[in-house]
Amino acid sequence: MKSSYNGKPVPTEGKPIGYSGGELQVPDTPIIPFIEGDGTGRDIWKASRRVFDAAVEHAYGGKRRVAWFEVFAGEKAFKTFNEWLPNDTV
Repeated sequence: MKSSYNGKPVPTEGKPIGYSGGELQVPDTPIIPFIEGDGTGRDIWKASRRVFDAAVEHAYGGKRRVAWFEVFAGEKAFKTFNEWLPNDTV
């Protein structure tokens, strides 16, 4: 796994999800990329993240959590990188 995408470091507290022997290998703190979105997407993401984090907390009793990692697409990507969909996001 690369140490950064679009110049932003990958979360060090998380690990990537792997695949071996026909099975997913999911660490206790998987790195999950997200795209915040344009327009109302920002507000929806803020609320959604709280719900997702609470669901993981409830399901695993604090033994697992998500290491969220923002990747860029759309307006935010264009304003930051002058590209609508940077190669690192794909």
